Amino acid sequence: MITGIYLFLETILYAIIITQRGELQVAASYISILCCFAYLLINIRQCDGFILGASACTVMADYFLVVHSPIQRLWGMVFFLGAQTLYALRLHFWQRNKLLLILGFVLIGAALGITVVILREKTDALALISLCYYANLAMNIVVAFTKWKSCKLLCIGFVLFLLCDTVIGLQVASGAYLPIAEGSWLHNVLFMNFPLAWFFYLPSQVLLALSGVKNSART
Repeated sequence: MITGIYLFLETILYAIIITQRGELQVAASYISILCCFAYLLINIRQCDGFILGASACTVMADYFLVVHSPIQRLWGMVFFLGAQTLYALRLHFWQRNKLLLILGFVLIGAALGITVVILREKTDALALISLCYYANLAMNIVVAFTKWKSCKLLCIGFVLFLLCDTVIGLQVASGAYLPIAEGSWLHNVLFMNFPLAWFFYLPSQVLLALSGVKNSART
């Protein structure tokens, strides 16, 4: 019953986010993320502590990226990195595979190194934290899919999360870090009059929250 109400509310908020603009869209966006956290809190006796902590970090990240004016991208990415770190810990305790853990650190180190090499003097804290976060998310997807049969919701949630972050990353990087020409197909897709990032993002958060409750996490 609680899950049914949760999904019903999120569906209504999702429709508002996709179809509306301005303050109503902003309010619906943040409320939808609060609902994910609230769902985990309501089910706290069955809730995975790592995923609850990751959801709390996500709430804080979206406060800085959605509600706060002006947007604080650095703090937003710090909290998103915290969320992915907690997801990584959850997966590690499920998997307990030292090779995958070492591979994760290597991937993050490589991402930081490539960032410095490519951006050079444009390298800043936001770029480093963002790439570290992105590499962590990519590794979480790899690890989660090794246990696909037992955590399908987590796997799909991570993939949708990656699609959302790819859209946002390219939007932020356009002009500041990457030369994406105005009028190009990529620029038109990234900046069309449609909340493409939230199209992927809210479903990802709904699925990740569902994965954090026992009897749902392994389905």
